Amino acid sequence: MTSSKFNYTFGSVLILIGITVPSITLIKVLRGEPPIDIRQQLLVGGTIFKIGLIIFGGIFLVRGRFSFFKLEKRPIEPLPDSKRKVTIIILATILLTAFVLRIYGLNNGLWYDEILTYVDFANTPFGEIITTFHSQNNHMLYSLLTHGSFLIFGESAWALRLPAALFGVASIWAVYLLGKQVSTTRESLLSAALLTFSYHHIWFSQNARGYSGLLFWSVFTSWLFVRGLREGQSRIWLFYAVSASLGVYTNMTMLFVIIGHFIIYLLALVPYRKYLWPERSAGFYLGFCLTGLLTLQLFSLVLPQLFGNVAEEGGAVAVWRNPIWTLLEFVKGFEVGLIGAFSGVVCLFIIGIGIKSYVRENPLVIQLLFIPVIAGAVVTIGMGHHLWPRFFFFSLGFAVIVVIRGIFVSGNIVSKLLRFEPERSGLIGTTLCVGVIIASSFSIPGVYSPKQDFLGALSFVEKHKKPGDKVATVGMAMLPYAEYLKTDWEKAETIASLDSIRANSKRTWLIYTVPIHLQSFYPEILNTINEDFKVIKQFYGTLGGGTIFVCRTDNLTS
Repeated sequence: MTSSKFNYTFGSVLILIGITVPSITLIKVLRGEPPIDIRQQLLVGGTIFKIGLIIFGGIFLVRGRFSFFKLEKRPIEPLPDSKRKVTIIILATILLTAFVLRIYGLNNGLWYDEILTYVDFANTPFGEIITTFHSQNNHMLYSLLTHGSFLIFGESAWALRLPAALFGVASIWAVYLLGKQVSTTRESLLSAALLTFSYHHIWFSQNARGYSGLLFWSVFTSWLFVRGLREGQSRIWLFYAVSASLGVYTNMTMLFVIIGHFIIYLLALVPYRKYLWPERSAGFYLGFCLTGLLTLQLFSLVLPQLFGNVAEEGGAVAVWRNPIWTLLEFVKGFEVGLIGAFSGVVCLFIIGIGIKSYVRENPLVIQLLFIPVIAGAVVTIGMGHHLWPRFFFFSLGFAVIVVIRGIFVSGNIVSKLLRFEPERSGLIGTTLCVGVIIASSFSIPGVYSPKQDFLGALSFVEKHKKPGDKVATVGMAMLPYAEYLKTDWEKAETIASLDSIRANSKRTWLIYTVPIHLQSFYPEILNTINEDFKVIKQFYGTLGGGTIFVCRTDNLTS
C-alpha cells in the first residue's frame, strides 16, 4: 500500500469511528458502566475524544497537500567525533553504572505520595486510569506504566518504582544527546557521569512518581527542539510533538518546558524571517500545533474532570505557596549534594562561569535552562498553587550541562594562571570534573534510606504497645497505615475522635508526619499533641520534613 493510500484509508477509518461510535459505547468498552457521579463528565470526554479522531483523520487525508510535511534536511556540517567506539564504550559504562545505582535499594520504604500512587492508581485497570482524573497526584503515563509493571512483576515497592528508575537512566542518555548538540563529546559524557552519581537524580529515579519521566521527556524533547531549529526537518518536529505530548501526559509541568520552547522558537524566527515560509512554519504546525492536538487527545477522556481538579487544589498549606520557602528548600537540597564537598560560593561561581560561557557561545542553552523555570514559577504563583521544588526537577539536566561547562572554563583559567600549555587546559578541566563527580558520589549512600520510615514506626509501636493501648493516626499518617500497611489503628480526623480514642484506652499512641501539613489542617489536634503527648521516638527519612513522629500519652483517662 502506498503512503497516500494508507493516509486516505487510515484517515477515513478515524473519521468513521469518530462519527459512528456513541460516546457511551466508547466509555463502556474502556471501563464498563460509568459511575453515576462522573457519568456526564465521561460522556463529554468521550465526545471530545471522538472529535479529536475526526480532526486527526482529516489531517491524514490532507497531509500530502502541505509542503511543510515534506521538508528536506537542511545541509549542516556533522558534529565531530573522532573516537566513536571509545565514546560508545564510555557511555555504555555510564548508563550501566546508573542502572545499578538506581536498582539498588529500590524496595526501600515508600513515602506518602508513592503510597497514593500504589493505593489509588497502580492497581487500577488501564481503562479506568485513562478515564479517571480525581487527583493531581495521577501522573497519567506513569500510572499506566506502574500498572503494567504490577501485571508483569507483581505488587511490590520496587515494581512500583521500576518505571521511574528506567526513566532516570534514559534521562542520562538524553542529557548526553543534548550535550552533543550544544557542547563537546567530552563535556556531554561528563554531564552524563555527573548525573549518574547525583544524589538528587538517584532519589527521584527511585521515586514512584512521574518526575524522572518528566526529566527525560524535557531533555529529550529539548534535544529534538535544538535539532529542529538546526536542521528544519519535518520528521524531527513530528517526533518532537509526540515526545512533548507524552511528557505532558507524564506530568503537566512539562507544559512549562513547551512554553519555553515556543518562546525560544519565536525568538529564533527573527534572524530567519526572510527564509521560505514552509521551513519557518514546520516547527509551528508540526511541532507546537501538533503537540497541542496530541496532548488534548491524550487527556480528552478526562478533560472535564481535569479542569475541576486543577482549578481547586485539595487543601492549601500557606508556607508551600511561599517562593522564599521554595528557595530555602532548594538550598537545603543543595547541601545534601555537592555542597558537602566544597563551598557553596565556589559552586555558584562555577555556575556563573558556565552561564557566562554559554551566553557568549550558545545562548540557546541558557534559554532552555531559565525560560521554562521562570514561566513555571510565574504561572504556579499566579494560580496560587503549591510551589514545591520538585516542580522544577525538569531543569536538572540543563543545569548539569552548564555546571560542566563552568568547570571546564575554570580549568582554562587555572591553566592560564599556572602558565600551562594550552593543550593541557582540557586535561585540567576533565580532572576537575572527575573530582566533582567523585565528591558527589560521597553523598550517595544516604539516598538509600527510606524516604519516610512508616515501616520503622509500625515495628516500634507494635513492639512496645501493651494490652489495652490504642494507636491513633492523624493527617498524612492516616492513609499509609490504613490503606497500604493495613493496620487496625484508628484515625483521628477530629479532636472529638481523638478524645474518644483516648477515653477508651489505657494509653494512647499517636503517629503523625509533616508537621507543616498538620498545623494547617489539624491545628486543634496538634495543640493537643503538644500539650498532652510526649514524643517517644522520631523516624527520619530522606524526604525533607517527612519525619515520622511516634507520640504517647501516659495519662490514664479510662
